[in-house]
Amino acid sequence: MALRRIFVSALVTALLFCFVSAQADLDQTNITFTKTVKKTVIISCRNAGKCNSHLHWYQKKDGSAMERILYISLSGGKPVRESGFEKFDAEVVGGTYRLRINDLEPVHAATYYCACWVTEGGYSYKLFGPGTKLVVSDRKPAFPSVTLYHSPKKRELLCVARDMFPDVLKMTWKKWDGSKLQDVNQKIPTTIQEMKGTVSSLIISEKSGMEELRKYRCQVVHEGNPEAQEYKVTSTDAGGIDNSGPSVSDPVTCGPKTSNYSSAVSDADPITKSELLTISLSYCMLILKSLTYFGTMSVVIYKRSRQTS
Repeated sequence: MALRRIFVSALVTALLFCFVSAQADLDQTNITFTKTVKKTVIISCRNAGKCNSHLHWYQKKDGSAMERILYISLSGGKPVRESGFEKFDAEVVGGTYRLRINDLEPVHAATYYCACWVTEGGYSYKLFGPGTKLVVSDRKPAFPSVTLYHSPKKRELLCVARDMFPDVLKMTWKKWDGSKLQDVNQKIPTTIQEMKGTVSSLIISEKSGMEELRKYRCQVVHEGNPEAQEYKVTSTDAGGIDNSGPSVSDPVTCGPKTSNYSSAVSDADPITKSELLTISLSYCMLILKSLTYFGTMSVVIYKRSRQTS
């Protein structure tokens, strides 16, 4: 009975978190900005939920704690800055909250997050946006090389992106329903992993078979191209080419007919066998980490229920 209460409590907590997140999102459209010194950058944030009275901006540098830059009323007005952030300014324009950094210097390179306090069900918490990474460099953004691999059982698709600058992108999955692309059903598990300048995403289809896998698209958004690029498996067991659905942007490298992931990688592929093995092990570690987190939360909920009973 106690075990059942633990699972129910954990499920309710997860559902509440998903509900709150869906109801009060902060959207930062731009994943990255690459600017040279002395330039000005404007980072935007939109509030689609139930923020309280103010919107906050934070700066996070690699190896350092997150610092608040300033905060501004949701209705606009003069922002209140923290000490040391004199070059930063904020404004509200038509429901969009903007952080402006003037006269850029290398020290400004960091990831910037908008945040606000949200109250739901009598509880208050601070909600953060996904973040926008600012790169201060003379180097121009370079779109990544993207490779798709499929498993021998034809249920898994692995999308790998590498050789990009900056090394941040957004990778999502879409599914072709015969007339248009749809968001992938959330019941289908997806995993994102970032390592050594490589971003990979694994999706497991509800059904097996090459025809099912060919419906999926790996969508990549990067500063190096203003348009989202979509990639799909174009080879089939019979060696045919799939011409249905939207056009696929070049270059695209797809895993050929093989008996496993490793043999899908040749000397000409943009990812080595050792790297592919490392990615697979990383996914295993992510699953183990999730199980550990679930177990810890279950123990905490169980102890709290014992104290209140």
